[in-house]
Amino acid sequence: MKKILSLIAMLVMTATAFAETTSEKLVEDNYALAGKVLSPKAITVDWATQKLVAVLDMTTCSDTENERVFSVSNNKTDVANWDQTNGGSTVHLFYTKDAQVWTGAGMETFHQKFAVQYRYQGDAGATSYYKEVTDPSTVTIVMDKTGISINGDLVFPAAEMPNLYGEGENQLYFGAGCGTPGYATYKSVELVTEKAEPFSPVTLSTTDVANAVYNGTTTNYDAKTVDFVQYEEGKYKLVWKTLEAGSTLFGDYTIENITVAEDAETHVLTLTTTDTEGTWSNVNPAYGFLFKLADGTKTAFTGFEGTCKLNETKDAIEKLKFKFNISILDNEANLVFGEKAPETGINATTVAEGAATLFTVDGVKLSKLQKGLNIVRSADGKVKKVLVK
Repeated sequence: MKKILSLIAMLVMTATAFAETTSEKLVEDNYALAGKVLSPKAITVDWATQKLVAVLDMTTCSDTENERVFSVSNNKTDVANWDQTNGGSTVHLFYTKDAQVWTGAGMETFHQKFAVQYRYQGDAGATSYYKEVTDPSTVTIVMDKTGISINGDLVFPAAEMPNLYGEGENQLYFGAGCGTPGYATYKSVELVTEKAEPFSPVTLSTTDVANAVYNGTTTNYDAKTVDFVQYEEGKYKLVWKTLEAGSTLFGDYTIENITVAEDAETHVLTLTTTDTEGTWSNVNPAYGFLFKLADGTKTAFTGFEGTCKLNETKDAIEKLKFKFNISILDNEANLVFGEKAPETGINATTVAEGAATLFTVDGVKLSKLQKGLNIVRSADGKVKKVLVK
């Protein structure tokens, strides 16, 4: 499963894995509000890695409307105010155990219902959302980068509270001092910090046919190996092991900074890169000096195109195809992985009808070239011998 997430992390939005979690208590465990006011507590929050988690027991609440639960504000004074007169932006959470509540639609009966209300200076009104709970003895409220959730349901989106969700560190205040005195019991209230797990590279290897056109000679290979590696989040590289062209074995050639995009219908990955040079490793010592190559040497490439099809479980490569061109000592090499080059001329295994007539050395007519020596008489009457190995 880890391979699946790692290989297609750039293709779909996935959750980050976390290896370690730490927390800072904002209220002592099992604290009963009992009508008191929670003095504003300064908290510094980076929503990329932190969230506020409160686990509450609401059975200790009274039968009055809109009991205060807690508020989060960017202003120490306005955390306890209805009207944000000090430049504040504040989200208030209220709870009604069972009472009549005045809303924009008139008087309504609330039963075990939370009201989440956002106010900011310059807005005379307020934006409110509501959530009724079935088990008031254990209610989990989470304020994170997505917004405010109650028992796993997103109640108030972060996008509607922009002044509380800046990038990087946000100086905020946590308290409970606005509205009807509250009587909730705080089982726990913590600012939780999640530390991302270090990235672990993932490598998938595949062996397939390939071909190379080098110095005027086309060579087909039955088995070449390539490593498809995710070495950073969203970044991949291809390592062509024992790259060979024109019977010359050069070494391993790596193209990095590859990104992938998935076709929604075929699920084929399209590979692209912004790099223009590849890196050599495991250079063949017999040819390294001759071709001015060494481990770490870079050679420019052009015309990179590639696709990759993973299997159904996405932990192995079903088909990888890519091509690119490199130049070594002014000789162009056109390299293709995943398919052989079509054979042409005297290397072809068949001859088009009317183009030539084929015979064995004993004069037996053939329909196609066979292994060994063949006699080929072309349409213009010329005769030549062709050896097929």
